[in-house]
Amino acid sequence: MNEIVGTFLEFIPGIIGITILLFNGYTPRELFLTKARLSLKGALLLCVFFVVLIPILVTGEWIGFNPLDMFLIAILGGISQEFYFRNTLLPYCMRVLKGRRFLALIIHAILFSLWHLPLVLIEAPIAGVIGVMIVTFIGGLVWGGQAQRDGTVYWAMGQHILYLMLMSMFTWG
Repeated sequence: MNEIVGTFLEFIPGIIGITILLFNGYTPRELFLTKARLSLKGALLLCVFFVVLIPILVTGEWIGFNPLDMFLIAILGGISQEFYFRNTLLPYCMRVLKGRRFLALIIHAILFSLWHLPLVLIEAPIAGVIGVMIVTFIGGLVWGGQAQRDGTVYWAMGQHILYLMLMSMFTWG
C-alpha cells in the first residue's frame, strides 16, 4: 500500500513543475508535451539502450508476475518520472543554460541518477549502488536525448514504463 501511495506522490513534482513552467511562458513544445513521430535516430537510441538493459534484468532473481507492480506501479512510476525529469527539469535546465542542450542533458541525467540512489543505497552492495547509478545516468541521457531529438517525451515514457514492468518481475537483493 505504501508503494502505491508513494507512486501517486511522485506525480506532484512533475505536475507542479509543468504547471509553473507553463505559467512562466514555456510552450508545450518546449516541455516535450507534443505528439511527434519517432525519428530513426531516436528509435535506434531507444533500441540500443533496451538491448543493453536486458542483460542487467537477467542478473536478478525471478520473483514472478505481480499485476499490481506491473500494471499500476510501473505505469504510474514511468509516467510520473518522465513528467518531472523530461517534461520539467530538462526544459528548465535548457532554458537556464541558454540552449546548451548537451550540458542540460548531462545535468538532468545526473539528477535522475541521484534521485534513484535511495532505492538501493541502504540494502545493495557497493557494486549494486554503482550499477544503478550508471544505468539510471545512461537512462537519463538516452530518454532525455530522445525527447530533445524528437520533441516529445511519449516514446521515452513508453520505454520507461516497459522497462519498469520488466523490472517488477525480478529482485536484486
